[in-house]
Amino acid sequence: MISQRILLDADVFISYLVGNSLYKQSSKVINTVLKGTTRAYTSSEVYNDITAALRSSGVTLPKVIEFIEDIAAIPHEPLPVTSEIAAEALRLYEKHHGPRKLHYFDSYHIATAKHYNLPLVTSDRYIIAHARELGIKAVDLRRV
Repeated sequence: MISQRILLDADVFISYLVGNSLYKQSSKVINTVLKGTTRAYTSSEVYNDITAALRSSGVTLPKVIEFIEDIAAIPHEPLPVTSEIAAEALRLYEKHHGPRKLHYFDSYHIATAKHYNLPLVTSDRYIIAHARELGIKAVDLRRV
């Protein structure tokens, strides 16, 4: 079940727009937003996260711009990263980073979810497994 208010991780947008193995699940999430039954938020860092992911995969800058514009067509409200959220993100990253652990950009998504008390929709296994310790509620995109 999807909450009335959710924070979307970058992977929800990527799965939906690229059509990868989690397309069906991300479509369910996006459709609840499009119907107006769910209000979607993101950390303002999500655009930087997605840009970095696409560029590191060799996607050209014009294609990245097009991708960001496609995200803009999906109803969502970006929540600004404040100094308080950034400091919390860095504390989380300091404690939980490492191979197969918390990624840098994800620490900002988590800190934003924590600050605004929003469940984070993600497919990140580390976040899902450690949600309580991270101080958030995580919704496993695979189980939507």
